[in-house]
Parts: sequence; C-alpha cells; structure tokens
Amino acid sequence: MQAQTKSNFVLRHFVISSSRSGEPVPLTPNHVLYLRYVEDIRSASIRLEAQVTDSETGIISSLQGMEPVFIGWEDTEEPSTNFYQINGVVYDIQDRTSKDGKAKATLLICTYDLVNNAATKLSRRFGKGGGRKIHDIVKKEILQDILHTTYDIRVEKTQNKFSYISPYWSPFTMIKWLCAKSIPEKKKGGNAASAGYCFFQNKRGYNFLSFDSFTREVPIKKIVIGHEPEDNEDPEADKDIIPVNRMQVTSSFDVLKGLNVGSFNSMVMTLDVKDMNYVEHPFNISKYYQDVPLMNASFSAPDYYKKFDRDNAHTRIMSKIMDTALFTEGTMTKGMTRQLSQSSLREKLFYAKSVEVEYIGTNELTVGDVVELIAFKGKDRDTDYENSGNYVIGRVEKQFLSANDQMSTKLVLYTDSPGAPPAMNPDALEGGT
Repeated sequence: MQAQTKSNFVLRHFVISSSRSGEPVPLTPNHVLYLRYVEDIRSASIRLEAQVTDSETGIISSLQGMEPVFIGWEDTEEPSTNFYQINGVVYDIQDRTSKDGKAKATLLICTYDLVNNAATKLSRRFGKGGGRKIHDIVKKEILQDILHTTYDIRVEKTQNKFSYISPYWSPFTMIKWLCAKSIPEKKKGGNAASAGYCFFQNKRGYNFLSFDSFTREVPIKKIVIGHEPEDNEDPEADKDIIPVNRMQVTSSFDVLKGLNVGSFNSMVMTLDVKDMNYVEHPFNISKYYQDVPLMNASFSAPDYYKKFDRDNAHTRIMSKIMDTALFTEGTMTKGMTRQLSQSSLREKLFYAKSVEVEYIGTNELTVGDVVELIAFKGKDRDTDYENSGNYVIGRVEKQFLSANDQMSTKLVLYTDSPGAPPAMNPDALEGGT
C-alpha cells in the first residue's frame, strides 16, 4: 500500500453511555487503539469493532453490553462528504484486560435495527388483497412499519406483486427470502429483466436492488494496478484514479462448481401439492447469456458453453415439492419455480469472480458502488482484459490503527463477466503509468 504522510482518519465522535450512571462518556482519539468497520453486500447490517483503552473514567470496567454508542469519523480535517457514522449498541465485549490501572477491551457494535430484527418474529400475511409490489412490502410493511428504521431506504421498483405468510420469520429473513422472488421493472430499450435482488446496508442506508441494476451504473472511480503518475502529469487527471500496488483474484468462475449446481444445463421438475400439477423447467446457459444484462457488455461466452446447448445434456436434475396455496395471490406466481431457479443462478454468476484490493486513501467508496478495475500484464504493461473491467464493490473493510495513524481500505470486488468494457481506453492510461 502507498505511503501517506497526512492522516486520512479524523475521529469526530465517540460517545458511549455508562451502564451505571447512564451518562454519556466521550472518548478521545487517544482512547482508540483501532477501529474496524465492515459493510457487505450479502449482509443486512453494517458492523463496527473498536478496541479502546481507558485509565481515567473507568468506563471499560462498567460495560455490560447493550450500552448506546455513537461513533463518527471522516478522512480529512476539512469539511468532507466522506463521513461515516454508526448509532448503535454494544452487543459483545471481548478481550477485556486490566494492567497497572489501565484497562482495554474490544467492543463489538451493531445498529439498533439489527437488535430489533433479532428480537422480532412474525406470523402474518404480507401483501393483502391480491398482492402488493414487492418493493413496497420491503420498504413500507417491513422496514418502516415493523422495524421503524431511521435510515434512508433505496429500493428499485419491482414489476411483480406478491402475497405470502411469514412463518415466524424475522424482518431481515423475510427480505432475503423476497430477494429471490423479485423481478425489476423492465427499462425502456434495455434487455429483458432477470429475476434476483440483493439487500444490504451501507453508509447511505438500506438498499434493495436488482443484480441487473449494477450493470447500468457508470463507474465512479478507476482502480489502477501499479499506477504511478509522472512528475509533470496533471493531478486533475488523477482525481478519479485510486492507485493500488497489487490485486488478488480470489475466485474465478469455478467450472466444476457450475456443473454441480446445474449452472450450464439443468432440469427442475416440480410437483404442486395444491393441485398435484407436474411441470418440467429446463434451463440452458447459452440461451440465458443472450438476454441477461452483464457488468461487461463485451463478454462472449466460452466455446465450451455451446456443448451444453442440447436438451439431453443436463448437468443436474432436481425435483421439488411445492405448495402454491401459500402464495397464490399476486402476479407472476405461476412461473415462480422458473423464476427462483433463474434468480438463484443469477446470484451465483454475479459472485462468480471476486478480486481483493487494498489501499490507503480517501474513504468515499461504499458497498454497491461500481468501479472500473484496470490491470496490466507483462513487461510491456499491456492491458489485462481478462481481469480488467467493471466490478461492483461487494465488501468494504476499513481499519484504523493508532500505531500508524492511518485507515486502510480493503475492497472485495465482484463481476459476472470477465473482459474490459467497450468504453475502456487503455492507451490513455499507459502513457501515465
């Protein structure tokens, strides 16, 4: 990671309430040994881990759990939009030690919504009266009416209505279940919408978005592996570039796994106990890639996919017993099994390739942002199109260590297709690397 002389971490607030007095106790940067903040596209809630030390107020010895905490920080001393904060509670206290009158402990902190979610189990019908648009169920009936969340909510509209009975599920469990049932509204002039949503929380609030939506986003930053600007290079040309020394491709389209889960050519046979109706649902990846929106539009399916373009070459055959009487109200429920199979595959393909990068710099990137990764290969630094392209940020880990007064950022990037997007112009970068 690049060396940086000026600290990119400014602690604005760290206030914790004492279990004994109930009074808020402010902590200073001198009390904070490290902070670790995590967002994940597969998680409904952000998490924070803080190791603090104290020899003055004795606050650490009085902590019992469930104390209110407010923490806020940014990456510069100037007014900045790169502000992170969490207003939550301590749900666990680990590694509490005391020596020579000094105490330290690691506080695990979560949001109030996560606590309320864990304490809420519901058995009731959602989407009464012929079904309701799924995005309305998620936003209005669950997040606002049940959790009473104060966070901003960003939802992508769904085209299908739905009604179901929750069998004592928690709110986040219901939303995760609804993700696979959701079909986004078709965008004018775009490809046919494919089923499948994700639900996550980032610094901006809650997000209920389709996997298709990320394919339409314009990258907000370029992450360039080994970028070293020249002395006479215009700094304004670099303002949208995050230089990274190295990347690590942690997974890349596991072919055997795809065969095992039926990602290439599968058959799902269903029997509905409501009316004993038997239906076969074939799937073929060659036909799938003709319509599904991709992160990198220039991607062309490998030649070996063509070998599965047959009706008698299923890589997996599955059977399911279902009861549509539980969700007969609403629209598009007749094709629910086909839709669930497609959304499950869409999710697997979306997370098929992952890349990790780490850097020290500004803190504006958050989960759900789309970035453009540019990598090079060989001595001549030719563009590595196989690993370059558009990626969505699937995980953000920010860690501050008081020992070096820096906050590092580790990103996990996902893409559903290799290859550089057509808009990339590698020649524009090669001259300045």
